[in-house]
Amino acid sequence: MPPLNNRRGGPSGYTAEQPEALPGKVPGRVQGANPFIRCPLPPFNASPDTLRQFEENGKVPARRVIPLPIQTQVSGNVTVVNNTTVTPSTGGSSSSSDVDAINVATVTLNCPTMNPGDIVESTLVVAKVAALLVMTASDLCEVRIYGDPSTQAVDASRGTDNAPLYEVTPGLVSDVVFDTPPLLWPWQNRLFVNQDSPATTNLYITVLNPTGSTVTPSVTLTYLPLE
Repeated sequence: MPPLNNRRGGPSGYTAEQPEALPGKVPGRVQGANPFIRCPLPPFNASPDTLRQFEENGKVPARRVIPLPIQTQVSGNVTVVNNTTVTPSTGGSSSSSDVDAINVATVTLNCPTMNPGDIVESTLVVAKVAALLVMTASDLCEVRIYGDPSTQAVDASRGTDNAPLYEVTPGLVSDVVFDTPPLLWPWQNRLFVNQDSPATTNLYITVLNPTGSTVTPSVTLTYLPLE
């Protein structure tokens, strides 16, 4: 019988089969890395397919990061209430006699018939300080209000829709052109202060006719006297 080592060669043209490398001995991978590693934190609603995996120098994934949870939004109708309720304090009592009542007042300037380009300058007795509320006119015109007569005189030559001079601006309280109905102008934050020395209750007003026809305007001021 031939020796055993002569019989292991097999038929001519064949070579012996090499054994497969075990999974733990794959080149380029670190031994001991667990491909099924899990996060040590308490369980989350996540699966291995939703985890972000990271490799380290060719090793099998050794770190997994759980994604942030999806924030749920509450669906439904949104209602915005802009009402404001003021609740008075209960620490004391008050009556209407404790507060000085300030009544709204009106004053009217009746102008004569004005030809195109005419100017009417006048003085109205109002208050030293007043909050102007509403101005109305019965006909087309331009109305300018001043705090002193000097500014009124200097501004008389200014044309309609032209900017006032620098020295006129401090004394010009309001300039309104009534050119289309309704001939009404409400103010929101217009304060009149008399600039005479000493202060008086005079309000200086100029009415112009910027139209091409005759007008007979009556100008009415509604104001709140403050002093």
